[in-house]
Amino acid sequence: MLNFIKVVIAFLGVSSIGFLLARWADQLVQDTRTKRSFVAQSAEPVEDLSPVDEIPERPIVGQMEAIVGSFLESQEKEGGFTLGRKLSALSLDELEEFYIEALSFDLEDRRAFEAAGLALQSIASQDPRRALELLYSLTPSEKARLATALSGGWAKYDAVSAWDWIDSAWIDDSGEYIDRDLQNEMFHGTLEVVLSEQRNYQLAADLLKTVMEPGLRLELASLIAFHVVSENPAQTLNQLDFTSDDLVDSAIMDAVIDEWAQRDSRGAMTWTLENQDQVTSKGARFIAKDLILNEVYQDLERFHSNLQSPFKRDSVASESARLFARRNPDVSISWLATIESSASRYDAYYDSLYEIGHDDFDSTVRFAELAYGVASLDREAALFGALQGWSVIAPEKVHSYLDSSDALSESVRLSSLVNTVY
Repeated sequence: MLNFIKVVIAFLGVSSIGFLLARWADQLVQDTRTKRSFVAQSAEPVEDLSPVDEIPERPIVGQMEAIVGSFLESQEKEGGFTLGRKLSALSLDELEEFYIEALSFDLEDRRAFEAAGLALQSIASQDPRRALELLYSLTPSEKARLATALSGGWAKYDAVSAWDWIDSAWIDDSGEYIDRDLQNEMFHGTLEVVLSEQRNYQLAADLLKTVMEPGLRLELASLIAFHVVSENPAQTLNQLDFTSDDLVDSAIMDAVIDEWAQRDSRGAMTWTLENQDQVTSKGARFIAKDLILNEVYQDLERFHSNLQSPFKRDSVASESARLFARRNPDVSISWLATIESSASRYDAYYDSLYEIGHDDFDSTVRFAELAYGVASLDREAALFGALQGWSVIAPEKVHSYLDSSDALSESVRLSSLVNTVY
């Protein structure tokens, strides 16, 4: 019995020691793993990142829902910037996963489409064909909401092919019509990428030549002009090749001169005098307008006298007569007298009357009486042009003036006017 008890006690002692030994060995292994893991992590190179320039963490599969959710909870401006940085770290497959995840939030938050659009834009900038497949799998209304994002991204990849797609997207493969306003918006967005990100003004001018709609052409020409003038107008214009399409060239040049004259009328004037063949009569008129508004009248006279084309000189004089009509009628009529074309002189006279308006009957009549004497206008035509509008507004004044004037003698037009106010 005593021996049995000794055996049991010995067995328990061995088991306890074994347990303690096993526990100690396991702890040793865990500590070793921890140290090895720490050493392995420490061995990885660490870049010196500033707080502003941190590299976005690369998301793994399963995190897309969280990224979309954090974007929807953020402020719009800051959220878009942060999301853009995160998307730049994704592969194409991950971008597509994010795109699909974002669309699933559509019914919960309107900004979900914004997130999907950013992803689609990023996909299109790398693989337009893949982006198109994603776009065409949507409903027509969804396609309309994301088409501009795709075209903007595609423009970064290849602006010419993006432009061609937009131009042919009036009817898509399924026969569905795309709204003209949407198509125009895509043209605007693509051209903006070419101008602001690629700074390729010649390509922008070449793309504009394919646009047939006059209104859209002028809008896009104005967009080109804004960027040209913001850059360096003289240098940029000298680099552009204006040889193949006069209408497009004129649209761009007129828009550039208009934008330039508003910012620096003297600079635009100097360049125009040195490159007169490239500037239209309309462009010369823009410069005259801003020289007057800036009250640099000596430059205005120098500009007029140094223009070689009589059409451009008449355009400058016509604009001067119009703008001075209310400010200084005498100066206005002096400019009328310098207009070489008789037809242009009458047009400028009527524009001047319109500028004076119907605030003061006596001012209108005095302008007319002075104009036909100084600017060699037909008296009957000048008075009829001045009195016709007043015959509706203040017929009693017209009646009184004609009654006290000899203007009615042998004037069929004025006699007919009298009959309307009596």
